[in-house]
Amino acid sequence: MKKYLWVFTICFCIVSGFHSQVKAAAFSDLGESQRFYKEMMYLEGKAIISGYPDGTFQPDGQVTRAAAAIMIGRALGLDGTQKATKFSDVGADQKASGYIASATARGIISGYPDGRYHPNEAVTRGQMAIFLSRAFGLTKEAAAPFTDVSSSMASYPHIKRIIAENLTSGYEDNTFRPNVKVTRAQFSAFLARALNDDFKVELPPAPVSYLKDKSKTYYYNSDDMGSYSYKFSGRKYFEWNLWDVYEGSKNTYSIVEKEDSKGYYFGYPESESWMMLKYPVKVGQKWSIGYQGFVHTYEITSTTKTITTRAGTFRNVIEVTADDGGVDYYAPNVGLIKVIFEGITKVELIKIQ
Repeated sequence: MKKYLWVFTICFCIVSGFHSQVKAAAFSDLGESQRFYKEMMYLEGKAIISGYPDGTFQPDGQVTRAAAAIMIGRALGLDGTQKATKFSDVGADQKASGYIASATARGIISGYPDGRYHPNEAVTRGQMAIFLSRAFGLTKEAAAPFTDVSSSMASYPHIKRIIAENLTSGYEDNTFRPNVKVTRAQFSAFLARALNDDFKVELPPAPVSYLKDKSKTYYYNSDDMGSYSYKFSGRKYFEWNLWDVYEGSKNTYSIVEKEDSKGYYFGYPESESWMMLKYPVKVGQKWSIGYQGFVHTYEITSTTKTITTRAGTFRNVIEVTADDGGVDYYAPNVGLIKVIFEGITKVELIKIQ
């Protein structure tokens, strides 16, 4: 009897393995070397996504709003029985109608102001983030380091939530591309990650910023200007953060700062601006700044300095040395903390509150 069971087990494994191989091979346009292959097969095995009658999977095909409702509905076990919906362009005869009605009732998806759902419209990556965030009840948020994502976007909090849940890491150029239409392969990857921790991405360390914290006030002392402080105005100057500069209690002028994938910039509204740090931050990084006919070259000479000012001790400080002998120091999430020229401290951060 034991021998029979052992033989049966071997035969079952062989048949199961053969069945799996045949199933995968049934898609003429899919191979194990393709990105997200395992995620697509995982969802296909759970009957959440399927191929086409011509034997293809079409991994690069776009996901429509109807298809997204079907896949999310199947993943969550929603009622997919075809039925009438509140949308004028989704009738009971449509395949996705039941899932659209169920997902709408759950607050996962919604229609447009014109009373339609637009079932054949392609889903963007930003919309996908909204769908998944709502579908899986995500609430925890992480910083959104992407250069093409802003707080003014409807998808912004949802993108932060799928980051926190390790469902996305974005693109290598530090973008999320929220307006790009999502493919079946990509949607499979996101949905598989939401369903199974084994597929979740390992997020890279959050990029370090050298912008000031807009919720704080920064107090400096300069041997030329005396004491002054920077306080965020609450406004933007185009894409720049606009800071008011106070001498005592009097707002005397403003400065602007911004950061992008190329560097950190400082300047004045309707006037000059300069790259103060060039990214990526690394020893030996060089760039030039021109001002009033003069051009100076700057170089990052250290990224691990520990600098103490009257505002406290800062670690992993960036040291920038200019060809005229000046040295600037920048601390993560604080910005400029000290300037030295010919051995004399010219500017020093004295307080943050």
